[in-house]
Amino acid sequence: MSDGPVRVTGPLLAVLAALLDADDNELHGWAIMKATGKSGPTIYRILERLAESRWVTSRWEEDAEPGKPRRRYYRLTPHGVTSARDLIAARRPKPAPSTRPRLAFGWCEA
Repeated sequence: MSDGPVRVTGPLLAVLAALLDADDNELHGWAIMKATGKSGPTIYRILERLAESRWVTSRWEEDAEPGKPRRRYYRLTPHGVTSARDLIAARRPKPAPSTRPRLAFGWCEA
């Protein structure tokens, strides 16, 4: 078991954000692809790394719709939720300092 994903990338952060946005609901791979705008191979490699790190659990759909393959659903573990929030907060771009001049308010004698 590792402490987390070794490589932190933009797509990884996007997947974590999508899973966090789902609250405690499960998401299937297609929903994660749609939420992130990333391709299937990218998403599934990330989900595999997150599962190996025990940040994500998954389960197969029990009753698939006729003629459609079963879906695999993913959810962050409690450790994954905490770690994802910390990682996103640490990697979130800091706001640029304001370049506007400060206005000084004071009394003027006329």
